[in-house]
Amino acid sequence: MRFEAVGVDGSKQQGSNLCTMLIGDSVLLDAGSASMLAPEQQLSTELVLLTHSHLDHILELGFMVDATVSTRGEPLRVMGSMACLESVRKHYMNDLIWPDFSRIRTGSGPALVYSSPGDREWFDLPGGLKAWMEPVCHGAGGRGFLFRSDTGSILYTGDTGPTNTIWERASEMEDLRFVVAEVSFPDRLRDVAIASDHLTPGLLQDELRKLGDESIPVHVFHLKPWLREEITEDIRRRFDNTVSLLLRGDSLEF
Repeated sequence: MRFEAVGVDGSKQQGSNLCTMLIGDSVLLDAGSASMLAPEQQLSTELVLLTHSHLDHILELGFMVDATVSTRGEPLRVMGSMACLESVRKHYMNDLIWPDFSRIRTGSGPALVYSSPGDREWFDLPGGLKAWMEPVCHGAGGRGFLFRSDTGSILYTGDTGPTNTIWERASEMEDLRFVVAEVSFPDRLRDVAIASDHLTPGLLQDELRKLGDESIPVHVFHLKPWLREEITEDIRRRFDNTVSLLLRGDSLEF
């Protein structure tokens, strides 16, 4: 199974791309930079899985629906926690900020359908992928995910501050191939990170101890663009080559 970084940044600035990951050919994880996908990739996306409803993770969901609604054979499925989806429906695709595509009918039914899988249970995604949704320490209905293919599993933290249960669950996975973890601030802004439910390299180091396996590769994303150099230096100081920056265009297999 392929995990491809379409956008990896934790905010918007010249040259940055908001969080969007493509898993396989038809599952999009968050949609901050969804319109960066080629038109045929947007059209082949069957499902968008949202970690939470903050703007940097949902910004271009509406643009992708708009671009594909007239040619899509089936409704686009949007999944996430109930709190996340309610926020998207109430504050974004509400016929005020953007059209409510769940009310727009096409030949195959509504242009978009929302659904929320249950927390802490495996559910099926397109392409033979399975996912587990776990509450994390972040607002806007924040969830992290475990993904499992026929050949391995991965942990994707989503946005989160220090938390426990998702790391505990990941530590039970005997086939864990890698971790994709957020780091938003440098170590000197630890107080800011904790107050906003994010991580620093030092806080991530504490979280990774909960895995109980220092050999698992870790790929870091969600850096604030104006703090990238400082965060990168903190990462180099704290970690060896088991922790690396996830870059736009990176493709990982699991």
